[in-house]
Amino acid sequence: MRGDWQHFPRQITPDYHPVELELYKENGGEFNRLAISRPLSAHPAPTIVWFHGGGLTGDGRECPAELYNGVNTVVEVRYPVYPAVSTLAIIEDAAAAVAWCFRHIGRLGRRETSIFVGGMSAGAYLAALTGMDASRLAPYGIDHRRIAGLMPVSGQMTTHFQVKAELGLPESPVIDALAPMGHLSADLPPVLLITGESGLDMPGRPEENAFMAASLRALGHPDAHHYALPGHDHGGAFDSCDHLLLKFINRITEAQK
Repeated sequence: MRGDWQHFPRQITPDYHPVELELYKENGGEFNRLAISRPLSAHPAPTIVWFHGGGLTGDGRECPAELYNGVNTVVEVRYPVYPAVSTLAIIEDAAAAVAWCFRHIGRLGRRETSIFVGGMSAGAYLAALTGMDASRLAPYGIDHRRIAGLMPVSGQMTTHFQVKAELGLPESPVIDALAPMGHLSADLPPVLLITGESGLDMPGRPEENAFMAASLRALGHPDAHHYALPGHDHGGAFDSCDHLLLKFINRITEAQK
């Protein structure tokens, strides 16, 4: 589901309360806000924290529509973008958004043990780095391994191109502390990686996502998978990711019961 924040609907479907807007970090501007869609049902259910794409420079809403299934709580993050803030500040901001959810989701009737973090493109990069680099959530007293599952869709698993441009790094792939692939570990949360087909998605995206999933499995990670959707380009991967995301969420949620 694509859209802008100015025309955010008050209610996604009849199964949801009106959207609640929360400030997760004080800055006095229009960013640093969460759009929370909470189902009418009060029983414990998954929470999905979702970061939109846009190359770290574009604002806007972008969340798979099928996640609003009347069961999931969906939290869309409106993070500040470059050049209004640095790319390093954006990365720090993403961690603040996830930390807010861990600290406050209980008052909305959701469980801390069932928070999934995902995103599209640049948002997938933010989701992956937040969930894989232990130092991101540690300042908030949160162990990144408490995340129920990571769900990057067509994200850059090496250091993001906009980060490299700002820091003056080479255009070639870089794996450093600012790359999700720089934080591989067997004890990371379950990981679902979805991309388009090689040659159709952005250059290198399917290959580096496949390499990350294979590397995690080689380290002994029990639940790391990559799906390259045949015939799908970058945007097409987003358009067709719903089924795989819901299957992943449901499987992990059922195992928690």
